[in-house]
Amino acid sequence: MSNPIQRIAIYSKAQRITHWLIAAGTTFLLISAWLIQHSDVDILAWTDWHIMLGQALSVVLAFRIYLLFKPGSGHWRLLIPSREQRHILLQTIKFYASLGRLPCPDWYAYNPLWQPLYLLLIATLIVTTISGYLIGNALFFAGLSMTQLHAIVATLVLYFSLIHPLFAAIHDVKGQGAQISAMLNGYKYFQSKAVDKPLPQADNSVSLQSLLKK
Repeated sequence: MSNPIQRIAIYSKAQRITHWLIAAGTTFLLISAWLIQHSDVDILAWTDWHIMLGQALSVVLAFRIYLLFKPGSGHWRLLIPSREQRHILLQTIKFYASLGRLPCPDWYAYNPLWQPLYLLLIATLIVTTISGYLIGNALFFAGLSMTQLHAIVATLVLYFSLIHPLFAAIHDVKGQGAQISAMLNGYKYFQSKAVDKPLPQADNSVSLQSLLKK
């Protein structure tokens, strides 16, 4: 008999909303920046939109930073692979290296290989936001003007924005945990054998407080 499948809450509503707001805002900012540099458009109008959306996105980013220190699924401790996850991390590297031919490893919430990258992305977004606010000031960092620094870190965000959806789709196809829909409705699917310490609750959710204490 096959193992029963459990539908378990993973991501909070606040985390999901900020995730998609940041994704949508970042996409617009990247497109508008490209149009300003490479297309025949109304530069002043697009620059105004770029600045306004950037300011709005900075508020969303500030809330996401708040979630890093608030108990829950967005806490920073959950973005650092534990000792128990190291073998999954190695399996994930092999899965990528095989271009999806090897089995896709299971994990609870975050991909162990990408956990530190999420933290790095947040730090990069912070630098992008600060440098964006400081454009036009006679300030330099490591010999770079704020405009140059803003362009460099924005390029890093662009690369992440291109790679992240691709690998999320690969995991959704090869895995069994509903990777993409989990960021839409907050739930993933697990076979009972994959849950080390299942915590049965009336709403089939798992307390993230216990994870933060590890």
